[in-house]
Amino acid sequence: MTTTAPTAAAAVAFALVLLIWTTPGAAAAPQEVSLPPVNVERIGEALKAPRPEKPLKIDVALPVATFRTSVEQRVYLLTFEELLRKEFTLTPFQRQAREWSAQCCGIDLVALLNSLDKKLRRREERKIREQVLRELAEVEAAALKKQ
Repeated sequence: MTTTAPTAAAAVAFALVLLIWTTPGAAAAPQEVSLPPVNVERIGEALKAPRPEKPLKIDVALPVATFRTSVEQRVYLLTFEELLRKEFTLTPFQRQAREWSAQCCGIDLVALLNSLDKKLRRREERKIREQVLRELAEVEAAALKKQ
């Protein structure tokens, strides 16, 4: 749009006109502002004069004020241990559900899965040992060929 350029030019022109009118040399002779006549001495004497004291009389019995204060501080950051405990501690219902789901048709699924996990780990270890022995045999055979 082209409306921003004329607007900007008008704003600059207005600022210049305002600046010229507000400068003291460009305007006509400044007019003196006349203040109403004030007797400073009379005001000073009134301030120094003693004031008559008027006691405050209250005929109504005021109730005694009771104040109660308390400080409530929010915990913004949990410790790492508290965070873990909050996230991973099971409620009684969750514990019961875990026990029930672990036993299906009279079979303890947790014990069954643990034994399967142990057997899989032993199988992986056996495969790694066999591979190491094979590679060691290949290295020894290559060393015998060089001799």
